Amino acid sequence: MKYPKVSIIVPTYNRSVYLQECLDSIINQNYTNLEIVITDDNSTDDTEELCKKYIKKYPYIKYVKNEKYPQGPNGNKNNGLDNCTGEIIGIFDDDDTMVENILQIMVDKILEGYDDVMGNCIIVSKNSNNGKFSGQGMETDGEVHWRDILCGKIKGEYWSIFKKEILGNNRFDTDLYGGESILWQKILKDKKIYYFHKAVRNYKINDDGVMNNTINRSNKVIKNYEKDIEYNGDEMKKYCPCHLATIYKGASYFAKLSNQYNKAFKYTFKSIILCPKYISAYSMLFINLLPNNIIKYLAKLKSHIKYKAL
Repeated sequence: MKYPKVSIIVPTYNRSVYLQECLDSIINQNYTNLEIVITDDNSTDDTEELCKKYIKKYPYIKYVKNEKYPQGPNGNKNNGLDNCTGEIIGIFDDDDTMVENILQIMVDKILEGYDDVMGNCIIVSKNSNNGKFSGQGMETDGEVHWRDILCGKIKGEYWSIFKKEILGNNRFDTDLYGGESILWQKILKDKKIYYFHKAVRNYKINDDGVMNNTINRSNKVIKNYEKDIEYNGDEMKKYCPCHLATIYKGASYFAKLSNQYNKAFKYTFKSIILCPKYISAYSMLFINLLPNNIIKYLAKLKSHIKYKAL
């Protein structure tokens, strides 16, 4: 039996210190029909030199610079999608590592007729590697309904591979900072999804890094919530209005941080109206009155405490 080509896209930017371990974990998989596409967002460290060494040794590795899309995570991932040739695709963070020989297991499940196969991730931090899963909402192996993803019953960090045919011409929105879930929700609607309740990826968390980046780009992050509402709001209102209320609350929070005060209150009231029992939405009435520097301090403190607890 000839197995389909799998393209693992590794977006990277100035992380050569992590990239080697990441690539080695993919190369050492027992799956042979493999393509690794390293898409570089024009790094200024020694990333290119490192990649050229790998290319000489492994002919199935491709190194491409992002010269087509705006610089940023979403544009860099799009560059990888444009340059991969496999029938199955996975996008893998450059500071993480793939669990030993997991790729073959995931591809076998795809070949049973699934469009997307996902698994959980083990959290790895400076403090510990205690086996905690980053994904929440699933407790056993089994099929996943798209509506569970839409309604936030499955949340957190997972990793998946999917058939290229379901992607079509869809790409990540480069106007957003993050917001990858919008694309996943779009392409996975009415598709067959399978979940493995075990680690497929070691997920590295750096202290406060994500929170700092998110706060500093609040004017972009709010667009993630607004696009989610625009694309999926009607269905969420029908199937899970209280989850939609959490989306509005998030939009309110980042509207406040980006000094869009009218929006902040508007989205807060929408959240309360959608789900009156959602107590956290009422706290936004108070938060919207606080100075932004205090909100940022409290957010960073909360993130730091959460990181230390991992």
